[in-house]
Amino acid sequence: MTNYLIRRSLQMILVVLLATIAIYGLLNAVPGGPLSGLNLVADAKQRLSEEDIARVEAMLGLNKPFYLAYLTWLTGEDWLNEAGDLLGNPGPADKMWDTGTWVDYQSPTCKQAGGSNEGANPDRNSPCRTGILRWDWGQSWSLARGQQVSGILGSRVENTIILMGTVSILSLLIAIPIGMISAVRQYSRLDYAVTTFSFFGIAMPVFWFGLLLIILFGVKFKEWGLPYFPTGDVFTTRVTAGSIQDILSIQPGSLMDRILHLLLPTMMLSLFSLAGWSRYMRSSMLEVLRQDYVRTARAKGLLERTVIMKHAARNAMIPIITIVVFEIPGIFGGAIITETIFNYPGMGRLFIDALGRDDWPIVMAFLFVNAVLVVIATLIGDILYTIIDPRIRFE
Repeated sequence: MTNYLIRRSLQMILVVLLATIAIYGLLNAVPGGPLSGLNLVADAKQRLSEEDIARVEAMLGLNKPFYLAYLTWLTGEDWLNEAGDLLGNPGPADKMWDTGTWVDYQSPTCKQAGGSNEGANPDRNSPCRTGILRWDWGQSWSLARGQQVSGILGSRVENTIILMGTVSILSLLIAIPIGMISAVRQYSRLDYAVTTFSFFGIAMPVFWFGLLLIILFGVKFKEWGLPYFPTGDVFTTRVTAGSIQDILSIQPGSLMDRILHLLLPTMMLSLFSLAGWSRYMRSSMLEVLRQDYVRTARAKGLLERTVIMKHAARNAMIPIITIVVFEIPGIFGGAIITETIFNYPGMGRLFIDALGRDDWPIVMAFLFVNAVLVVIATLIGDILYTIIDPRIRFE
C-alpha cells in the first residue's frame, strides 16, 4: 500500500503540472492576447490605451515568452531569478536564447526591489510575484481590480463549502437508506414511489426548478399573505414586513438567518443529488443481493438485517464511493447555476462573473484548485475501496 501511495503521489504531481500547462496555455492563447477583452467589458472612461495595456502586460509578466511567463506564474519571479543566478544569469550583452536576460523580463516592481522580496512588508503586496505554488495568484484584472485573488477566493469559498457541504451530507444521509430499502423491497409501493421521485429529480431542469422555488416561496407567499422566504444572498441586510424573519423575529446576520437563506438552494440541489444517488444505490444493491455469497449467508440462518447490513451493503457501496468522492471538487467549485439563480456569493458565481469580465487570474485559480481536488478525490476513492471491500488491495 505504501508503494502504491508513493506511485500515485508522483502521478498526481505530473497530472497537476500538465493541468497547469493546459490552463495557462489555453487562457493565454485567446485571440488578441489575454487583455484583449478588458476594453470590451469596460465603459468609455475605463478603456485602456495601447500604452496602458503594454504597462499592464509588463506588470503581469505577459510580455515574456510563453515558457518563461508560465514558469514565472508557477514558481514566482524570486525563485526564477535565483535559478538564473544558479545557472549563470547572463549579463546585459549576453542574450538567453532569443528572449533577453532574466532581468529584462522582471516586472517593474520586482526590478525596483532588486529581484527579491527580502525586507518587504508582509501585510502588503510583495514586489516580486511568488507564484501559484505559494498561493500567489496575482491581482484581479477587472472584477475586483487591484485586489489579491487569494483574498477574493477566501471570501467566497466559505459560503460555497457551507452550501455544498450541507447538500452533500443531507443527500447521503437520505439517499443511501432510501436506495437500500427500495432494493430490498423491489416492486413494492415504496419502490415505485422512490423510482418516480428519482425520475422526476433527474429530469427536472435545475434552472427551471430554482426559478419555480423563488416564485412560489418568495413571490406567491408574499402575495398570499404568508411568511415568505429569502431568495438570495447569505444573510438579510434589512428585514421587511411579512417576511419569515419578521414573523419569527430573527436578527439579520444570525445563524438562523443564514439557515433560512440556505433553505431554497439546498432544497433544489438536494433534490437532484437525492434522485441520482438513490438510483445508483438501488441498482448496486439489487446486483449484490443476487450474488451467491448473499444466498449462502441466508442459507446459514443469519438474520435478514445482518445479511443486508454486513454482507450486502458494504459491497454495494463501492459504486457510490466512485460517484460521491467526485463531489469533493464540487464542494469547492460550488453549483454555478444555483448560485447564479439565487444570487448566492459563492465560488460558482465568482467563476461565472470572472469569465464574463475576462478576469483570467481568478479563472485560472479556480480551475487549478479544481484540478488539484480532482486528483485528490481519485486517491481518496481508491483508499476507501480498500476500507469498504477487504478483497481490494493495492500492493
